[in-house]
Amino acid sequence: MNLAENIYLKVFGNTAFPGVLTYIAIAVIFYIVLHSTGKLIEKKSDIIAEKLFRNQNDNIKNAISKSLARPVKMFVQASGMLAAFLIIPFSADFAAVADTFAVKIYRIALIAIVGMLAVNLIDSIQYFSKKFENNENETLLMFFIKIGKVLVIFLAGAIILKEIGFDVTGLLASLGLGGVVLALAAQDTASNLFSGIVILFDKPFAVGDWISVAGMEGVVEEMSFRSCRIRTFDNALIAVPNSKLGGDSVTNWTKMNVRKTRITIGLVYGTKKDTLQKVCDEIKANLLKYDSIKKDNIMVWFDNFNASSLDIVIQYHTYLTGAADYFALKEEIQYMIMDVVEANKTDFAFNTQTIIIDNQ
Repeated sequence: MNLAENIYLKVFGNTAFPGVLTYIAIAVIFYIVLHSTGKLIEKKSDIIAEKLFRNQNDNIKNAISKSLARPVKMFVQASGMLAAFLIIPFSADFAAVADTFAVKIYRIALIAIVGMLAVNLIDSIQYFSKKFENNENETLLMFFIKIGKVLVIFLAGAIILKEIGFDVTGLLASLGLGGVVLALAAQDTASNLFSGIVILFDKPFAVGDWISVAGMEGVVEEMSFRSCRIRTFDNALIAVPNSKLGGDSVTNWTKMNVRKTRITIGLVYGTKKDTLQKVCDEIKANLLKYDSIKKDNIMVWFDNFNASSLDIVIQYHTYLTGAADYFALKEEIQYMIMDVVEANKTDFAFNTQTIIIDNQ
């Protein structure tokens, strides 16, 4: 008996070669059918979700579709692979080892697939309630979604390690022995984590808010376990540790109800008192016409005898707190001030100095 015949007998026993080929062909066809079925399910997942959850809104149906599509596909394909493997007529001795190994791989794959499904569902929680539609609740939710995903991945990893044969209890015990070292090394991480949790519950700001803290100013793009990412108005991205945010004062410009504007203009010294008073009155009257300006906080007054000008201060509060709207209104008002000054036949003062020479 040659080597090839010996290997054949150990793997397939006394089953004739044509019979083995038939079973292998059936196994391949079976696998191809289930593999294609899995891909089809993934492709048509939105249609399946539409039929099964027709009473839910589109966001929920899309979330369910995306969460289930890939895990279901992988489950069908893995099941097809295991079934195809078990169809092949191995000898009793070889099957005892091969089937056990195949089932072990299948169990590990199932654990990974369930973990993926759990991560996807956790990621889709935000679509299942209207409570998470505002920025503050969404920021808090996204933080806990990240924690939930990490816990699921850790748990799935521990179960897979146990399935492979690792002593997970012993591993956790060894981590316990090194807990002091880890605690010392992770003080900053722990500080950032707890500061992040405090920030999320206190809600001084949310993703999308315009804030300034510790000399930095910009829009909050993301919050993580360790830091908050702020996009500055120069388009730079700054990662600020949560512990710094928790220990420093934060100004949230997005939370402004009204925005204050103070403009100082200087008129030439040749301006008469009546003209000066008329300029102030007309500017105030024009400001009262704007619906976007708070009426009871408008102030226009002759403020100071400056070195080269008669200074008038214009102060008002506007409900337009967004940068684009705010500066557009400010520009419009400054044009209005120029028109009032021109209409009253006076002018803006230059920074000048008069020198008197004594001829004596």
